Order: sequence, then structure tokens, then C-alpha cells
Amino acid sequence: MTTQTTQSWQIDTTRMTYLRFGPGESLVAGLEQFALANGIREAAITSCIGSLRHLNLRNLCRYDDGNPEFERTTVDENLELVSAEGYIQPLPDSDSGIRVHIHLAAARPSGEMVGGHCEETTTFTGAFMYLHILDEAQ
Repeated sequence: MTTQTTQSWQIDTTRMTYLRFGPGESLVAGLEQFALANGIREAAITSCIGSLRHLNLRNLCRYDDGNPEFERTTVDENLELVSAEGYIQPLPDSDSGIRVHIHLAAARPSGEMVGGHCEETTTFTGAFMYLHILDEAQ
């Protein structure tokens, strides 16, 4: 039997926002700064496309006896960001801290795909993101 943790909440109002990241901007740090500046506590990244020039990935490759083993990859070349999704969530036991978590898929000019858990990335010409905001500081 697998134990699942779920969370549900009643939402009276939500909103969508559109973010445009310019050339050379950080996607993860930029989203975190935007969320903190605007009091966003919880949100879902519903769409993100654009182009990247530097990408740090961290992918889980083994999980033995509760111990994760990660493989880190750095891609320093121009990539087409074809998809990204993720979330913003409050940090446990924190009144103001948040976690930005993004997974993405990107294509090399040849069409070969790379992707996974994004630790950080820098835009090339820019990126366009839609964010569904679920909870904001009052």
C-alpha cells in the first residue's frame, strides 16, 4: 500500500498573471523575487516557453534505502525552452519563505531534448510564463 499525501483547499478567488523574462535573466531566482515582492505564497506554473543559454539540471538517478542520488548537468549552449511547469509553495514552518520548483524540457538546435529538475537557468532572448496564483499574503 502506498501512502499518499494530498492537500486541498477552498479557493474563493484566484488569478492568472503573465511574466516576461528579458534576455540574460534568471528564471528561478527571477520568479522567486517576483513572488516575494508580490506576496505570492502558492502558485502553479501553467506554461512557460522561450529560449535559454545556460541551464543547470539536477535529476534523481537512484533512490536506495531512502537515500537519493542526483546527477547534475550543466548545459552551456542556446536552447529552445519548449515546456516548463512547476510551483511556488510556502516553506514549512515559515511565515514568509517560499520554494520555487521548476521542471523543464528544452531542445538543442538539432532537436535533441534535455530536461529535468531546473536548479537555475539564464534566458537567451527571453521567456514567457503564465502563473496561476492560488494564495497571496493579505
